[in-house]
Amino acid sequence: MRKKKKYFDDKSWCFWEKNNKEFENIIEKSWDSFSFNLKGKTNFLASNQYKYYYIRSINFYKSIIDKILNCSHISLKLGETIKDIIRYKSYYKVITCKNIYLSKNILDTRPNINVFKKKPFMYQTFIGYEIKILKKIRLDQSNAYIMHNMHIDSNNFYFEYILPLKNDVFLFELTAFSNKKISFKIIEHKLKKILSTYLHNSYKLIRKEYGIIPMGFVDTKLIKNYKNYYVSGSLAGSIRPSSGYAFLDIQKWANESTNNLKKYGNLNILNKSEYIKYYLDKIFLKVISSNITMAPKIFYHFSKNIIPNTFIRFMLGRANIIDYIKVIYSMPKRIFLKCLIKN
Repeated sequence: MRKKKKYFDDKSWCFWEKNNKEFENIIEKSWDSFSFNLKGKTNFLASNQYKYYYIRSINFYKSIIDKILNCSHISLKLGETIKDIIRYKSYYKVITCKNIYLSKNILDTRPNINVFKKKPFMYQTFIGYEIKILKKIRLDQSNAYIMHNMHIDSNNFYFEYILPLKNDVFLFELTAFSNKKISFKIIEHKLKKILSTYLHNSYKLIRKEYGIIPMGFVDTKLIKNYKNYYVSGSLAGSIRPSSGYAFLDIQKWANESTNNLKKYGNLNILNKSEYIKYYLDKIFLKVISSNITMAPKIFYHFSKNIIPNTFIRFMLGRANIIDYIKVIYSMPKRIFLKCLIKN
């Protein structure tokens, strides 16, 4: 695993929330509406309760590093590769390329694609260019274009994700859902073609972001189950299988675990997903992965027939039973039934 030597402005996190106060000092932008687009048709959704927030990673990193520097009992070690973790009766020994550490508790957040169940499973690959445009384009500054120009190419589902950050600064991102990994070279080439269509290469590149997110379910049998050995992040199944969203769930877990560590001297674990949410995510992912050519129609149909607040609560994992019924009702039933019978 590649060791981190320094924190860079390498990614961004977005989420829906009500008047957000926890991250208000580092939130860079918010939007009142969001939209889906398929074959020239666009659905705009706006909520009277929630906004779509954008956090730049470097601002998040700096805020956390500042807190660490102000804590005498916490040290941040960078540029160290973990070689081994040895378990003893009452403590652990962590051996890195530079040091040896002893600890009562271990929190492991290292990603491991091998802990995911093989089916249903997909890869979400994305590449984003933050750019300064030199030529005006017709995009509403108050709207987040979260799934635009949805289409199928080489049996992969692609869509454009566009965030207007300033009048002349945008984050253009191309995302793909696929059953096999897509190389950086291929998806970057496709993004460059999209930008040439929008802007005829009249832009200045500010930064890039790139990532591959696993969309699936963790096999808990493959996770270490030792005393005082805890996992978080993708290892704990905190990435939403149907969407790839994880930021708020991980922050919630972090706050609860901090309180637990203060009170009881150990960490909390992520709560198990509600059965109905787990079941719907599993059906959705199974349908998409087994018949990916229908993905654009499924997402567009869903966005057209769902109430914005219901959609957001479902995405946040805060849906109530009424919301779940509305979600089921909003899905293209013929496609789902056909795919489920087929599989």
